[in-house]
Amino acid sequence: MNSIISPATRRNWERLHTDSKTRLTRRANKHNSRKTFLPVEYSTGSHLSFFRQLTDHARTHAWDTEAVLYALALKLLARQGLLDKPHVRHVLQQYAPVQLPDLSGWDIPSDEWDLLGFVYQSLQQEGRKNRMGSYYTPREIARQLTADLDFSHGQTFLDPCCGSGSFLLAAPAVSPRQLFGMDIDPIAVMIAKINLLLRYPEEEFNPQVYCVNYLMDPAMHQCPDTCSYIVTNPPWGAAPVPRPYPAGIVSGESFSCFFVKAYDQLAENGCIRFLFPESILHVRAHQDIRCFLQKHCRMERIIRYADAFSGVVTKCAAICCRKAPPADTVLLQDAAGTYSLPLSDLVQTRYQVFCFLTSQDAEILSLLRQQGHYDLSHSDWALGIVTGDNRHKLRQVPESGWEPIYTGREITRYTLKPAKNYLLYDRSQLQQAAPDSLYRAPEKLVYKFISDRPVFAYDASGSLFLNSANILIPQIPGMSIKTVLALLNSELFAFYYTCLFADVKILRGSLSELRFPRITPEQNRQLEAMTDAILQGKLEQDMLLQDAIYALYPLSDTQIRHIRQRIKK
Repeated sequence: MNSIISPATRRNWERLHTDSKTRLTRRANKHNSRKTFLPVEYSTGSHLSFFRQLTDHARTHAWDTEAVLYALALKLLARQGLLDKPHVRHVLQQYAPVQLPDLSGWDIPSDEWDLLGFVYQSLQQEGRKNRMGSYYTPREIARQLTADLDFSHGQTFLDPCCGSGSFLLAAPAVSPRQLFGMDIDPIAVMIAKINLLLRYPEEEFNPQVYCVNYLMDPAMHQCPDTCSYIVTNPPWGAAPVPRPYPAGIVSGESFSCFFVKAYDQLAENGCIRFLFPESILHVRAHQDIRCFLQKHCRMERIIRYADAFSGVVTKCAAICCRKAPPADTVLLQDAAGTYSLPLSDLVQTRYQVFCFLTSQDAEILSLLRQQGHYDLSHSDWALGIVTGDNRHKLRQVPESGWEPIYTGREITRYTLKPAKNYLLYDRSQLQQAAPDSLYRAPEKLVYKFISDRPVFAYDASGSLFLNSANILIPQIPGMSIKTVLALLNSELFAFYYTCLFADVKILRGSLSELRFPRITPEQNRQLEAMTDAILQGKLEQDMLLQDAIYALYPLSDTQIRHIRQRIKK
């Protein structure tokens, strides 16, 4: 159990007499999930019924996964007349299983680009895929990241985390001898080799794909010392990398370590393209790799993708670089379009967050910062309560001595919805609680912890809040707490925040980077009066309040329209 939960969690469970075995079996944990699913983004989509029947049949009859894939490989190779070729037999002899399933009655599709990889992904349990960080790259993304690579002068291509060979199949190499792959999974390596044999049926060659841990194996086998191109989708969230980490990486994050090692192997002026979780752009823990990219690489393009992988909520981003001195601009690409941004505007925050900004966004942000004189760094903050066992410590019907406790769901702009839960408040029975003085403050702001923009409510009742809601008692010179509330809930600050931070967690460190203007006592009274009216239910005052906040800044009508359009999107 100690390898699954943190020491702090264990101590809290012991203090609260929590049944750890029950908690672990109740707890949703993808690392232990036995669920399987079809990665539909990895297929043409026209043969899902076949794949579903085949994988269901394989599980029902307890077929060995490697044997199923080997049998499928034999059928695919036979269809292309490759089974009798010596180089193909040499590869197959390395893997021949003892017993093969009977696939004679199965009509195998002929128009799937990686049929073996699709079946393998479909047969793997979600927990294993999650632990290994193993989700294969969809064809369109693999093509997009390799289509413009030139192989006409013998350039070499390496995928150090090749899986079943998505990028090896997509790269427009003239010869398979230009392609190199590595992976820690022996079945994936087998599939990648078969895929290359199928892709180059006229060539006699031994696929240069090796079963090694790229980060740990110093031999690198027969790969060249330097490669023209390195393109990969490294493991996300896999087990931490053992020390020592590559230079500049302090987090030990696997995908960051893969990038730095691959960059060392890249030829001068060579291209390196990695598919990362989108969190690399903005999460504080990944500041190390963002600093490495800015210092050592010529970042040419950053592409954001949404919903690229089945079974994975995380969005992803491709970062495309060249081993050359940094350039002045970087190309940004997402669903909204493609645009160029000065490198100086890409980074706007203390933790080197990469911001997807248009030139108009950057211009407005610069103006907001020029007008900003104060921040929330000297304010009082508190986390919501962690009970350690909501199931038994919360009630939905009040009892004697129990009081309302609010969650993030009850927080709306300015006001709270009625509480749905009640708590018997005894600090000794709680896993985590802030000082009473903050919960019971005569005035405080509370905000949603999970949200795509700041959402703050005002509380003057000394109420309690669960950990999906956090507390702020602001200290901004010349501003009342209700004026600060108005600014934090405004369209302008929603624009400000979402330009800088793409995370769905509203963090204290991020809010502390928002800068507040210097205002007059009269402006403070005006904003406070409008906020009071909204708190009393006069919601029509909100538009007037928005206009009053815009008036604190020298913004043009065009800029205000731009802010409102971005917020709507």
